[in-house]
Amino acid sequence: MGDPRYESARVLELVRREYPSLTPGFTKVADYLLENHREAAFLTAADLARRSGVSESVVVRFAAHLGYAGYPQLLGDLRDLLRSELDANGSAHRPDEGSLGPHLEHDELFRRVLRRDASNLQGTADHPANRAIGRAVDALLAADSVYCVGMRGLNNLAGLMGFLLNMAGVPTHVITLGDATMFQQLNRIHAEDVLVTFAFHRYTKRTTRALELAREAGATTVVVTDSLASPAAGVADVVLLASVETEAFFNSYCAAVGIINALVISCAVRDPDRCEESLR
Repeated sequence: MGDPRYESARVLELVRREYPSLTPGFTKVADYLLENHREAAFLTAADLARRSGVSESVVVRFAAHLGYAGYPQLLGDLRDLLRSELDANGSAHRPDEGSLGPHLEHDELFRRVLRRDASNLQGTADHPANRAIGRAVDALLAADSVYCVGMRGLNNLAGLMGFLLNMAGVPTHVITLGDATMFQQLNRIHAEDVLVTFAFHRYTKRTTRALELAREAGATTVVVTDSLASPAAGVADVVLLASVETEAFFNSYCAAVGIINALVISCAVRDPDRCEESLR
């Protein structure tokens, strides 16, 4: 099935793509995997069958339907995916530096926070799922218009991406409200457009609904999120993963900004004439 690391990161995307054509029994297995892929990485075929409410033979046939030689190969990809997610947020290689607190000097606290952000950036850069960034760039360059959605605290990410894409010559509309305004703006989206959204825990239903509306209109959908198991990842055509690990009470979005920078720079490099004309 190609590069094992890449394919393991794509196993949930493969399940989602096959989902509309699945039999009722296969659908039960798919539902469990999409909602509990970390737990599934440790289950035998019999265990997965019991938790999905199907027979063990259905689980084996489900693996074959996805193109695997057998259930052990599917299980191996789930375990590789789990390892890659742990690596992405630094859990597998970050030393235990103890808890943050008032006992730390200002300069040490500063270094600790930045080291964690550096770990997020490295994990995001190395995550095999982000090889899909080329698909996102191609879609942005071919789009008539881009709709960039960021709800609640993610409105600043959407605003930044919209501002930079417009500067690069890619016409972009920014949507930051989940009320009737969002539905009015998305009412104009069509098959030649692209919707980009940001979705991090805690996820909002309006974000997933925006993706569903865009897909119903035939538009290409891209989500920047923190997990392949996030609700938005189950709807989007292209999923890019940003690690947001932090020891604080909020997510760290430096890696998400890094993805925005990579997308915009790629668009500018791939179509320099359009970018130059816009800047002029």
